[in-house]
Amino acid sequence: MGMFCAKPNVMAHGSGTLAASGGLGYNCHPTCIPPSIPANESSNITFGKYYAVLNLDVENGAVVPWENTTAGKDWISNLACWIDAVHRQHPPPLSIYTAVAYVNSRKPELGVQSGHAVPFVSNGAPELFGAADTKTTKIYKGFHVNETAGDVVLPKARFYAGAGNQLGEILRAQKIDTVILSGIATSGVVLATAMRLFDLDFDVYVVLNNTFQAGAKTSNNDVNEVILTGILPLLPVKVITLEQAVDALERSGSAKY
Repeated sequence: MGMFCAKPNVMAHGSGTLAASGGLGYNCHPTCIPPSIPANESSNITFGKYYAVLNLDVENGAVVPWENTTAGKDWISNLACWIDAVHRQHPPPLSIYTAVAYVNSRKPELGVQSGHAVPFVSNGAPELFGAADTKTTKIYKGFHVNETAGDVVLPKARFYAGAGNQLGEILRAQKIDTVILSGIATSGVVLATAMRLFDLDFDVYVVLNNTFQAGAKTSNNDVNEVILTGILPLLPVKVITLEQAVDALERSGSAKY
């Protein structure tokens, strides 16, 4: 099950402050980033009726290396709270989880030149990701997958969440027009999926507290902020806080799928 969400505090955002509203609190890693929709317009956010929640690349291989870091703990707690809030809806909306997973242990998707220009190899650690149905490809234990409620887990071997799986078919079949994204890493699956789905005419939201820029370099914090405050809002993809997302979830009511 997910983790308990603390009551909100007033969080600093740059030179000002944002007084959080609603029942859930959130953490910032490493600093709070302002949403693209200001607090005084939060009451206007709604996901409509045909929306899906996408939790991207949240398998053990991607999450476990960061679970004992301060930023990793904050991110895991935030995303677990969001997943629990989604499941509390009656009925809950369509939730889709993706996991980096290869068809077998030889990882034929990587190709003979996989050390050059293939995702998760030259800029990542391929040993963290394995064949489907191995421990590394299972969804992280802190993120509850409710298959009874219709949650879906899709394998993938590229950055875009729909690469080589049924994501596109599922979204079309269920007449989904709005997607809410969370996941790891911000510069990988989150950015690639947000841009691709926006290009396909979906209304795209990214929950900024539920994104994580994995890596040991200090510049990763800057990368995370540039993507969330600069690149995505220019599309425009709507970048919102966890509390804005939960409020919008309750305001949107029962999803149809």
